[in-house]
Amino acid sequence: MKVLGIIVEYNPFHNGHLYHLKNAISLVKPDFVVAVMSGNFVQRGEPAIIDKFARAEMALRAGVDAIFEIPSIYAFQDASGFATGAVGLLNSMNVVDDLVFGSESNDIESISEIASVIVEEPEEFKKRLKEHLKKGLSFPNARRFAISGMLEEKSDNMRYSNNILGIEYIVALQKLRSRIKPHTIKRIGSDYNDERMSEIPSATAIRKAIFQGSGIRGLPDFSFEILRREFEEGRGPVFPEDLFDFLRKKVLILEREGLEGIYGFNEGIAERFFISACKSANLKEFLESVKTKRFTFTRIKRRMIYAIFDVDRELVLRSNDHGPQYLRLLGFRHGSREVLRAISDRSSIPVISNMSGFKNALKSKGIDVALAQDQMKYDLKVSNFYRLYFKSQNCEDDFRKPVVI
Repeated sequence: MKVLGIIVEYNPFHNGHLYHLKNAISLVKPDFVVAVMSGNFVQRGEPAIIDKFARAEMALRAGVDAIFEIPSIYAFQDASGFATGAVGLLNSMNVVDDLVFGSESNDIESISEIASVIVEEPEEFKKRLKEHLKKGLSFPNARRFAISGMLEEKSDNMRYSNNILGIEYIVALQKLRSRIKPHTIKRIGSDYNDERMSEIPSATAIRKAIFQGSGIRGLPDFSFEILRREFEEGRGPVFPEDLFDFLRKKVLILEREGLEGIYGFNEGIAERFFISACKSANLKEFLESVKTKRFTFTRIKRRMIYAIFDVDRELVLRSNDHGPQYLRLLGFRHGSREVLRAISDRSSIPVISNMSGFKNALKSKGIDVALAQDQMKYDLKVSNFYRLYFKSQNCEDDFRKPVVI
């Protein structure tokens, strides 16, 4: 049995995602495809436009055989933390043979060489990194310039979003000494952050069009159907702007000292958050007020999520050191039970689909029980909060939703 693993967000699923999935299947010719996907909040520090179950349904309709949730404590981290959780899940299954990701460069050799420098940390790299950090550069830029001094002709790969994620996927694979083989295929269509509508638009452009109430295109028919159904039934859309009122109140209550106890609030950003929350009338004003050379909009939005959920620094460090402690099944296709059985039998962490299964798993698998419980608490907190932005105001227990089939 040959199994392809993919790491996705599908926010929402569009024709570029379909291109990636079809070409990944064509490249490695697997018997089954398993995906790990962000839940109700995604890696760029935003709520998903529709919830994880609807997006899981999109994946299954597209041809994915089984889909699992990336625990929230990883899903809204930076590229390194996100990759730690996502690759950790795929590796823990002990059935995945290949990982295929999209990239701007389509150059797996250069991406892998950069990843090796990051993992091995040669003295020259550490020296250059320290020098660039002293200049006031953000860590991602300092690392890019450090590597450019060593691998000048290849460092340009670190300028682009999908390349950066791909590098971190390979870093995670190397650190785990995983048997999973990485591959990449060239990303097509609009750039990751391109807000213009086109034949193959970015997910950013699609979400902007939905926010503005303008026409959207570039989605398979089933994605349109699922989006329309979810919107009509009051389950979305959920936008970053919806969270601003809550965030503003939370920041003003916590004040600078309270923010400094939350993960990611270093380098003076706590004070900028507090001052900007006082004077900003909307999310756009807040982001522009907080932004600096070191803190991009995406880094700020992640810290917004950290503040909303009181993300604990110690839990992030423990999670990144020890990896995910469970595999939360969101959905599967008829005919995929063989791969689910294999994952259940071989996985080093428990497969769960309901709360009773989670409680039983804590007794049966050799996992860090306290860490598993803490990771699950965040998943439940995040999902309950997300549902408050549905028109139905339904704060139903996340585990009452059935697995999508």
